[in-house]
Amino acid sequence: MQDTPPTGISALVRHWAQIISSTGLSRWLQDHLWVIPTSQSIHIVCVSVVFASSLLISIRLLTANEGKRTVSQLATTLVPWMYRALIVLLLTGAVQTYAEPMRQFVAPAFWSKMAMILCVLTLTIWFSITVQANAGRWDRSETRPPRARIFAVVSLGLWVAIIFCGRFIGYTYQSYL
Repeated sequence: MQDTPPTGISALVRHWAQIISSTGLSRWLQDHLWVIPTSQSIHIVCVSVVFASSLLISIRLLTANEGKRTVSQLATTLVPWMYRALIVLLLTGAVQTYAEPMRQFVAPAFWSKMAMILCVLTLTIWFSITVQANAGRWDRSETRPPRARIFAVVSLGLWVAIIFCGRFIGYTYQSYL
């Protein structure tokens, strides 16, 4: 039984991955063995920064007791760290994708991860703007909007799923080659 060649979207994705992997920059990244592990290590550190920041904010949103830091104080401190880490994640992710485009593009986990990142980034921007606009309401658990708990749970769930998808890319892509 012969493998059938990919068609439709799969063929288009493979075509673009092959074009990217044949560029000079992609070949340079592939030839320098230190690039991908270094990029992946930095990527993991930045994922940790984003996840820890999200976790701290979510815990504050989900708890009834008031801690030393309010929701608005946490958001003011941690959301900029999240944005900076996301920029580095974008750069290191681009390096990894450009160095190994077939590995990334053929894995459904890659596309799921990208979609979830767009969702959680949109939610985080909404959260940041909303908290800044009405900090007093968000800071007190008795006046906190009900959507605060929903945001906390959805945000954490998305970040956990993004982390899982990131790991699954490396372990499942060969099934789609």
